[in-house]
Amino acid sequence: MVISGGENLNTELLELARTGFRTTKQADDLNTQLQRLLAMQYRYGPARMAIGLSLSLSSPPDIDINSINDYGKAIHGENLFGSGTELATWVALIVEREKMDVFRKKDFVNAVAAHWHRGINLLWEAWKNCGNDFDKFLIHIMEQAGVNRDGEAYNKRIINKTGEFYPNAIPVDLVLGDPGTNIATNEKVVWRMNGRGVSPHIAIMGTLGTGKTRLANNLVYQVKSAAKDCGFIIFDMGKGDLANDENLVQSLGATVIKVPLVPVPLDVLHIVEKSNTSILDAARRFRDSFQRASTSRLGGKQSDAVREAGIRALRKNSSVMLSDLRDVLQEVYNENNKKTDDIVFSTFKELCDYNLFEPQLSPDEFFRKSWIIDVHEADEMTQRFVVFLIIDAIDTYLARLRDSALDEEFNRALRLLIVIDEARKVLGFDHPSLINIVRTSRSKGGAVLFITQSPDDFVQDDENYLENIGLSICFRTNAKSSALKSVFGTSVDLAGLGNGVCVTRLPNSSSLIRVQAWQ
Repeated sequence: MVISGGENLNTELLELARTGFRTTKQADDLNTQLQRLLAMQYRYGPARMAIGLSLSLSSPPDIDINSINDYGKAIHGENLFGSGTELATWVALIVEREKMDVFRKKDFVNAVAAHWHRGINLLWEAWKNCGNDFDKFLIHIMEQAGVNRDGEAYNKRIINKTGEFYPNAIPVDLVLGDPGTNIATNEKVVWRMNGRGVSPHIAIMGTLGTGKTRLANNLVYQVKSAAKDCGFIIFDMGKGDLANDENLVQSLGATVIKVPLVPVPLDVLHIVEKSNTSILDAARRFRDSFQRASTSRLGGKQSDAVREAGIRALRKNSSVMLSDLRDVLQEVYNENNKKTDDIVFSTFKELCDYNLFEPQLSPDEFFRKSWIIDVHEADEMTQRFVVFLIIDAIDTYLARLRDSALDEEFNRALRLLIVIDEARKVLGFDHPSLINIVRTSRSKGGAVLFITQSPDDFVQDDENYLENIGLSICFRTNAKSSALKSVFGTSVDLAGLGNGVCVTRLPNSSSLIRVQAWQ
């Protein structure tokens, strides 16, 4: 952080301590009511709670403070935030949250007002939802903060009023198959999926008939058994084996969606806050996925038209169907006196011929359940489009949640396991949301299990997915030696492995292990 004008940090903090902070008149009135209802002696009590609650949310407050004319009463910084280290901590939290590369007092004051406004309204909503019951309200706030009724940190499954999901954190130890033994020692080979500093992502590779899908199923069963609250999204892009596995479906309590015969009941373009930033971001994501799914490359003007259609449709409708986007796109072309674009509209027509999505469930509702999305009977463009849009929704969903819980050993709670069979069909498209999930979803409780035929599929021009994979498992393959070296860090020949035998390297181990995954 750079202090404007080169002022000394202590001087700047002293100035903030003397500054009067205000929020909107409406929020200030709620602050006064909560102060009375919660029997707080000072006005800064509910204000601190409100600012802290707002800062815990990943999205920015959806209010333009500069447009507000009616403000409430002021609270001096030394009262609102305390002094010394306490004040400095609050300042650091807000500066980091607002990404202030250069500190300006006006920007800081406005940020406080916006977070105060949002937080106090959320607290008031929580109070009303708890039936004006002080005990219920207190328990609700303690649960959001991760504190139990005795004032100690706790680790429980929580679904709060906004639908955010906080499953329990316990160790998830996976045996690499059945029997899953080290051929050299005959000992079980066990990997802790959610341990401290470990990436939870898995890559299983091997040619047809070697046992990779069988091992993947076994690992999914184990994750479900250990992390009972974890949700599963399985993309069956292979032969329908996963979708037709009745034991797997029953074990996960999953719903099978056979695309394109049955629509996916997800509001796939859902935005939580209808702010300009959220709309622009959602429209960009749709444009990127549309471009990557399309069999024809879009030009700059075509790309801009698709993005503009997305912006308008999202501003117009609370839930957007693909047909809405198609109709708005036609309006965009008509306004600019352009002829209907055969490339864009033929792609939209093909996608809208089937009812691919129905916005029945929000992402919060959809991703708390388990689904097997069977796209293997759809054409490849439709397969990519459906998978890319759902992955976009997963990335957006996870990004706005607070970090998943940790237990005493720093094992991270798992929220969602994404399984992609025949992952080669999506790995080669540099899909931004998939890359982001692999890079950043660990802290949110996200994990990806890739199933594909060759290590070559993971090494793309702009992205090497293997750099972020926690466990790589390879059955028999004729992959290039360079690809295998990128997986295991050393040259290895796997062309002669028998069925059911795989090679892996566990974290913090310098040697490769040959595993009898199945007999």
